[in-house]
Amino acid sequence: MTHLVDLSHPVVEGMETYRPLPPPRVEILNNYDASRYDGKSEFLIASLHLCGNTGTYVDSPRHRYRDGVDLAGLDLERLADLPIVVADTTRVGRAIGPGALPRGDLRGKALLVRTDFSRHWGKDSYFSGNPFLTAEACEMLVATGVAFVGIDSLNVDDINDMSRPAHTQLLAAGIPICEHMTNLAAVESGSGRLHAVPIAWVGGATFPVRAYVVADR
Repeated sequence: MTHLVDLSHPVVEGMETYRPLPPPRVEILNNYDASRYDGKSEFLIASLHLCGNTGTYVDSPRHRYRDGVDLAGLDLERLADLPIVVADTTRVGRAIGPGALPRGDLRGKALLVRTDFSRHWGKDSYFSGNPFLTAEACEMLVATGVAFVGIDSLNVDDINDMSRPAHTQLLAAGIPICEHMTNLAAVESGSGRLHAVPIAWVGGATFPVRAYVVADR
């Protein structure tokens, strides 16, 4: 038997994900009263205007590199049905170095970095002091052949470091990054498979996902 564990924040109109990026906005194109079919049925049709960096989202290499692979070019093998390894870094501090990460086989797997920083989601405290992966940690991860890296923090990088070493190294290696995850305490390392697939947006760099784990009971 399996069960599903949701690792994504809901997208809500007006929500803040990363300052100063704009919040999502909903435009109703047809409401139920206007969209009736001879009185036999009715529908709601709406547009969602949002920045790609909204809620829980995946970065493609195009996010960091002008000639990088875009969302449409990402291999599904790097986004879906991935065995998971969870790194519990809740007692490590802000800077997560290689010593805080698993030393076992990560090749072809999704590494989910649990910091529990997601408890600040929706508060001013979410926008400063975020846990992050160090350059040394990312160098190690690239060498392991990890397929995907996710974190339940504001950013995989220290937002005060303008060189963005984590994005730079991971995306250069073609490793998708998922930021603003949540509920990582509910998944057990080595037990379950991750799915975090964005739309196939040609030219797109980042986009929200409904990330979830199909977990063994």
